[in-house]
Amino acid sequence: MTSPSAAHELLRARGADTIDHPGGTLLSHLDRVEARLAAWGARDDLRLAGLCHAFYGTDGFAESLLPLERRADLAAAVGPAAEELVYFYASCDRDFSYPGLAAGDGLFRDRFTGEEFVPTARQRADFAELTAANELDVLAVNAVFRQRYRTPLLRLFTRWRPLLGEAAYADVRGLLSMTVDERRAFLRRLRRGAVHTGTVSRIEPWGVFVDLGGVDGMINAAELSWERYEDYADVVSVGEELEVEVVDVDLDRERISLSRKALLPDPWPAFAREAPGRVVTGPVTKVVPFGVFVCVADGIEGLVHADALGGVLPAEGEELTVEVVGVELPARRVRLVPRR
Repeated sequence: MTSPSAAHELLRARGADTIDHPGGTLLSHLDRVEARLAAWGARDDLRLAGLCHAFYGTDGFAESLLPLERRADLAAAVGPAAEELVYFYASCDRDFSYPGLAAGDGLFRDRFTGEEFVPTARQRADFAELTAANELDVLAVNAVFRQRYRTPLLRLFTRWRPLLGEAAYADVRGLLSMTVDERRAFLRRLRRGAVHTGTVSRIEPWGVFVDLGGVDGMINAAELSWERYEDYADVVSVGEELEVEVVDVDLDRERISLSRKALLPDPWPAFAREAPGRVVTGPVTKVVPFGVFVCVADGIEGLVHADALGGVLPAEGEELTVEVVGVELPARRVRLVPRR
């Protein structure tokens, strides 16, 4: 019969209780990984895989308890499904597989066979949660490792946010985010205009939050893109890595305002040089009492006055052919007249 007790019996028979590990003995580490997965609500097969994930070694921990030709021994103790998870976890070529793990079409390389393939959604989610449970346990009990690896691991798990359950990600943030003192020191070091690399941690109706290594800053709608968009998710996605510029730091409220747009090419100067006299067709983006705004280029809208339309205003979304008759670059204004 497969069970945790059978797994423990095999672990002790293979010496897991005597092998040193950064989190204590290997067996104590494995027990804590299984307990963490249980606290996250993981299913039984994944919990057993967490308990046994070191049987074939890993790309980061070379110690192996069983040779691959004895996979049947582990399957007899934990069942075929859990054993497959253990093999999948152990087989990961991390340098190759980690960057694309959160993508639906990202390739995974088996370091034992060299085979490359696209994992299923379940495989990717299981791998992410098992990795998170494993790494969080080490950092929770080893202060040196926490200091050294907290920031890169937080960035990794933020990129993998779509693969992690709510409980797992809350644990990640709780353990790896900055302390109050660290956060305040970080905020004091930030300077307006500085460029940082961060990872999109969440998207809310009021803005896009970017993790800068344990503390979040926010990009509001106006600072996300020069181009017009309907939804934040049309421009960025959770887990995506971004370069952002610091717009403002509010030390009292501990808020960081960021801009993605500031680091993108500004379309206005070229438009101001080349557009006057051009006839373009674009959608009406906004209807106001004094006229309509029309999208005439990516990120650029112009105004057609109501009197030029004879008082009949087209509806939002309707296509309108217009001529660019003037561009005021400092004010970012474009004057348009309708054309047939």
